[in-house]
Amino acid sequence: MWTIQKPTITASSTFDTCIEGISDAGQKTRLEGIRPQIAAAEIEFDARGVAQEIYLTAGTNTIAGAAGDVTASEMEQLYTRHMARQKSRGHSVYDKIMASAVHGQCPFCGHHTVSTLDHTLPKKRHPILAVTPINLIPCCKDCNHNKGTSAPADAVSQFLNAYYDDITADRWLYAEIVNGSPPGATYFVHPPNNWDQVTVRRVQNHFDKLKLSRLYASQAGRQLQNIRRSLSSMYDAVGAQAVQQDLETRSLSCSEFSINSWEGALYEAAAQSGWYCNGGFRA
Repeated sequence: MWTIQKPTITASSTFDTCIEGISDAGQKTRLEGIRPQIAAAEIEFDARGVAQEIYLTAGTNTIAGAAGDVTASEMEQLYTRHMARQKSRGHSVYDKIMASAVHGQCPFCGHHTVSTLDHTLPKKRHPILAVTPINLIPCCKDCNHNKGTSAPADAVSQFLNAYYDDITADRWLYAEIVNGSPPGATYFVHPPNNWDQVTVRRVQNHFDKLKLSRLYASQAGRQLQNIRRSLSSMYDAVGAQAVQQDLETRSLSCSEFSINSWEGALYEAAAQSGWYCNGGFRA
C-alpha cells in the first residue's frame, strides 16, 4: 500500500545474466530462443500495470521458442537457482530490487522488514515473467505468504502494486481505541469520497487478505503500553487535556512521514477517546 520506484533494469538483461549460469547446452539454447518473448512480455506487463489491468495478462504452462519449448518448471528453476540463490549470477539484480524498498520496509504492509521478492503474477502460471524485474516486488515473508500464489481473476482481486498504484496522498487508514484492560485498538479502511468503487474494493481486499488489521492492532497494543508511564505522569501533573494534546502531536508527527501511518492512526484515535485521555491508559 506504499509506493517504491519501478526497477530500471530490463527483463532481457536480467534473463541474459541468469541463463549464463546454465551448464546444459541444449537447455541454454532453448532458453536463448525465447528471449524475444521475454522482452515482449515485459512490454505488455508494463502497459497493463499502467492501465491497472494486470489481471488481464494471460497465463501459460509452456513458452514456445525458436529452439523448442521452455516449461514453467524450467523458468521457475531459473529464478530459484540463478537469481534468488545467493552467489548466483542474477543475485545482484535480486539484491537491487530488494534494496528499492523505502527504509527496508515492506510496501504491502508498511511495517515489517523486506526479506523476499513477491511475484505479482505467479511464476508457475506466468513463467515468462519469472525473472522480469517489474513483476518482482520486495516484501516481508508474512505478506508474501498471505498473498499466496494465485493470479488475480478480476480488477477487484488485484493486490495493490507498489510500482503502479499510488494511494499515498489520500487518507484511508483509521483506528479506534478499544476500552479494556489493557486498552487496545482496532483498524479499518475508510476510503475518501473521491475513490471509485474498484479502488475501494481493491484496498479493502488488500487490507483483509494481508491481515493488516490484526498486524497493526498487535503493534498498537504494545505501543499503548510503551507510553503508559509518560501519559500517567502527564495526567497527574496537568490533566486530561495535556494528554490529549500530547497524543495529537504524536499523531501529526507520524503523519508527516505517512498520512496512513498505523502509529499516526493510533495516536489520533487515542486523542479522540475521552475514556483513554481521562485515565483509560492506566487500565
